[in-house]
Amino acid sequence: MRLVTALVMAGLLAGVNDATAQTDESRFFLSVSGAFEPGTQTYADDGTFNLYDEVGRLSVGSDDLSSGAVLDFGVGARVMGNFIVGANFHRTSSLAEATVSGEAPHPIFFNRPRSFSATVPDMKRTEQALHVSLGYRLALGEKLDVHIYAGPSQFRFTQDVINAVVITEAGGAFTTVNATNETTTRKANAWGGHVGADVSYPVYQSGNTSFRLGGYVRYAEASSEFLVVSNSVNTKVGGVQIGGGLRVRF
Repeated sequence: MRLVTALVMAGLLAGVNDATAQTDESRFFLSVSGAFEPGTQTYADDGTFNLYDEVGRLSVGSDDLSSGAVLDFGVGARVMGNFIVGANFHRTSSLAEATVSGEAPHPIFFNRPRSFSATVPDMKRTEQALHVSLGYRLALGEKLDVHIYAGPSQFRFTQDVINAVVITEAGGAFTTVNATNETTTRKANAWGGHVGADVSYPVYQSGNTSFRLGGYVRYAEASSEFLVVSNSVNTKVGGVQIGGGLRVRF
C-alpha cells in the first residue's frame, strides 16, 4: 500500500497533464508481466489415529511457504475519457518441505508409544486469481503515464498436505516404527480485493497501436482456510506483487 501511494503521489507532484493522456487514441490494451510476491507463511495441525486399540498422535507442519514467481495477464478497455475497465489473471506456484512427527502405540504393551518423525519435500502450493478493476490513466509527461486501478479479486488456491500416516513395525523388537505418509491436495476459493498502479513507456508506435514497457505494483489479498489433519487452519493468499513486462495498446 505504501508503494502504491508513493507512486501515485509521485505522479501528482510531477504535474499530471490529462491533455497529454487524451492524445492516446488507443481504446484497448493487453499486458503480459512477470513478477514476484515477497513474504512467507506456515501452517501446523495435530491429529490422532487408532492403532492396536490405542490412540496414536500425529503433528504436521510446514516449512516457510512462499508464493514463488508470478505470471500475470491483463486485458482492458478505455470506456470514457481516461477511465478504464480491465481484468487481470495471475498464477503462481511453489514447493516447500513439510514435517510430520508423532507417537505410535506399542503392539504388546499399553502406554509405551514409539516416536517417529520425517521430512517430506516438494509439497506444492498454487495460487491463481482473477482481478476485475476500474481505473484511471494519468500522464506523467509526453510519453510516460500511470494507470491507477482497484477492484474485487477472486482467488483459488491448492495446497498439498500430509493428512494421515500408515504405521508398520521396523523390526521384531518393536522399538521403532516406519511411518508412511499419506498426502492429499486441499482446495479453496476466497474473495478479496486489490489496488495497484502500472507505469508504462512506449518503445514502438504504428498508428494507434503502441508497444510499451511497463512496471506495476499491486496489493491483492484474501484470507481463507483449509483442512490439514483434523482441523482447518487459516491462510492468506496474495500480497504485494512487484513486476513488469510488455504492454500493447490498440
